[in-house]
Amino acid sequence: WIRELLTGESESLPYRVAGTLLLLYAQPLVRVAALPMTKVIVAPDGLSLALGVTPSPVPEPFATMLRAHITQRPNLRTSGAENPWLFPGIRPGEHLHPNTIMDRLRYLGLDLLGARNTALRELVCEVPAPVVAEIRGYSDQVVHRHAALASQPWAKYPFSGRDRRNG
Repeated sequence: WIRELLTGESESLPYRVAGTLLLLYAQPLVRVAALPMTKVIVAPDGLSLALGVTPSPVPEPFATMLRAHITQRPNLRTSGAENPWLFPGIRPGEHLHPNTIMDRLRYLGLDLLGARNTALRELVCEVPAPVVAEIRGYSDQVVHRHAALASQPWAKYPFSGRDRRNG
């Protein structure tokens, strides 16, 4: 899905950006739709997203795609050029409704909840849970629950028959 959203032509740029935020950053689409432009940090060394306390770097090629979206955000004629949202709605000062994004991504066949949960579980396998909570804006309880679920397969791994205490 990440490859399709980054390189494919199956959907327009705003929805590809929203889907990539879901898949790379494990962000619920309700939060993605309401992401203000102030959370996108443009610096000489690259883009970052302030999703939590600590900004998260935006890797290439997603950074290029995000920059393109920023320069050509839709609905600015109807909602005004000063619209503060990354995904402007059709009314002035409003962001795009999350259901609009969800419907478009579901139409492509993307399992939204499964994708977010998978992204979060993959992340907690690579990075300590408290760090994930800090950089992605999740509560400690949610991230620790996903970390526990990610480690369950090992906890249920069949015992080899050899007692570890007796060597």
